[in-house]
Amino acid sequence: MSGEPEELKLGNLLNYFGLITDQDVTKGLALSQQTGLPLGKCLSMLDLLNPATIRAAIEAQSMIKDGLLELYDAREAMGMVYRKKWMLSDALIGLGVEAYASKGTRLGELLSAARCINVEQLDMSLRVSDTSGLPLGRVLLLLNRISSPSLELALSLQKEVRLGQLNLEQAQSRLEKELIPPVHVNDSNSGPGSASGLSSGSGGQKIKLGEMLVLARLLTPTEVMSAVDMAQANDKMIGEVLIEMGWLSEDLLTATLKLQEMIWKSQLSAAKAADLLSVIHKTNVSLEQAVKDTNSFPNEVQRNLQFLDFLRLSGYLSRESTKNVIGEIMANPDLISMIMKNAQRTEELSSGYLKEAIKQSFRDASMLANILRHLKPKEEQVIESGLAIHELLQRGKLTLEQALINFAMRKNQIENESD
Repeated sequence: MSGEPEELKLGNLLNYFGLITDQDVTKGLALSQQTGLPLGKCLSMLDLLNPATIRAAIEAQSMIKDGLLELYDAREAMGMVYRKKWMLSDALIGLGVEAYASKGTRLGELLSAARCINVEQLDMSLRVSDTSGLPLGRVLLLLNRISSPSLELALSLQKEVRLGQLNLEQAQSRLEKELIPPVHVNDSNSGPGSASGLSSGSGGQKIKLGEMLVLARLLTPTEVMSAVDMAQANDKMIGEVLIEMGWLSEDLLTATLKLQEMIWKSQLSAAKAADLLSVIHKTNVSLEQAVKDTNSFPNEVQRNLQFLDFLRLSGYLSRESTKNVIGEIMANPDLISMIMKNAQRTEELSSGYLKEAIKQSFRDASMLANILRHLKPKEEQVIESGLAIHELLQRGKLTLEQALINFAMRKNQIENESD
């Protein structure tokens, strides 16, 4: 077991807790870098830790950072979580640690109490988070249920509640007052960079320059409206006014306009564009570098991800269930015949030939889908959805995060309809 970690990163903590080795962390980080997925999700996909243990470790990490839990106590509690399959709260109570009692409130509870999301949206988002392995806040952003600034504020207020600096009612009141709703792009006929600052909020495919800047927290709505008034009074574009006032640099305006155009072409969501713009503003990097650093578009690894790996990442297939599928194939003459025809083998079967044919069929998305339909006829709709979403991922229409979210939502919808 390693000594106390210098940094409170998840991989360091999991190693300190004695749950994984340095080599495991390296493997997880490599997969995380390739896919753009959180380290915890990657460790789960590699079957190094189960999702429940990872969730408990993330909760312990948050409490350690907030000064509510000592590293030693966290290690003891996580050992119990891992060995006894307990919740972190039960482990802390079992150890007589008082930290959990002062934890405050969960993110979902705070957002729901402040009416940022309703109970149905929270319930659905929690299910999607659990299925996809992505954090609740990330799910809410991807679903456009909450804006990035509001999420940052909620997380900050949650920390203050945990530290006893605010009670839940005070945090709820402040979040309600300072809430910046997610942008729902509209049908404005004005092009990128028009002087119109803020939209009326009607549905559609457009977002205005002022909305982008507010969403990225570069300007306040009041500042945008002031710039709009000055632009209209002087017959100028809003971008010109913003530069003249010193509120925006030319480089930042150029990046904003490029991102705005990408949203209009459905290449990027408004939330992701705002995140990128915020990164560019804070770090002074180019748009291209920000895109690369934040995995905003599908990379080669994501586009070349096989259907089997996508189903593994989504949680639909585990290593154990994949072994079960292989066992069912070996006992099913019809499936063996279909697989051998696909492998173009007609000679007497040997176990070696059959195993190679199965591996080949698993690398073929359509063939794997056919096998799963045969073995899981009641889940045909889920399999079809997975196949369609995987195709969009390979075509670069979705990032891996977006694909996992969409598949989790569709799977939950189908399961609910069949209940």
